[in-house]
Amino acid sequence: MAAPPATGVPSGSAGRAPAAPPSGTGESAVLPGPALGIVETQSIARGVVCADAMVKKAPVTILQNHPVSPGKFVVVIAGQVAAVEEAMRAGEDAALHLIVDRLFLPQAHEQLAPLLAGHSRPAVIGAVGIIETATVVATVLASDAAAKAAHIDLLEMRLGQGIGGKGYLTLTGELPDVEAAMAAGVAAIAPALLVLSEIIPAPHDDLRTRLIF
Repeated sequence: MAAPPATGVPSGSAGRAPAAPPSGTGESAVLPGPALGIVETQSIARGVVCADAMVKKAPVTILQNHPVSPGKFVVVIAGQVAAVEEAMRAGEDAALHLIVDRLFLPQAHEQLAPLLAGHSRPAVIGAVGIIETATVVATVLASDAAAKAAHIDLLEMRLGQGIGGKGYLTLTGELPDVEAAMAAGVAAIAPALLVLSEIIPAPHDDLRTRLIF
């Protein structure tokens, strides 16, 4: 059975389109980064094959490719829009019936790709928001919407590893910006995929140094 065509909305996962930036948001909050693509498979072996097919098909960069609990595999790529779209088609064709989820984000926020590649951004820790989701794709969608909604720094995105296939993100900024970003992030995903969202208005100093695990 062929995989469904890639779109901005993942089939069977987040169930909502990425939120549009609100009017009045500062320009730096909505700068586009490279396009992103995610393919998640039921099989680790097939996931490795998908990653190989994607980078052979188009000039894209693998940001993450690793197993996720319980025994699935996720591939995250970045590149120009047309290249990511072409690579996604190749990955989905390779996955066939073993595809679990996928996401194509043609205008991902500029913070996402560096964070997914493991390049954490130093940030002054203000108020903190945490969004925990049931799927990898939902975490990325929520992160993108949150970053586009307000002037915040994304601190971390954990995609499935060691947490039962779930995902979470942490972000920081001034409290009003954190509240706006959290609302946008939660609204970007289907309610059934939100595990929990929390805001800490003023984290204790001991916690500020431990917010990236």
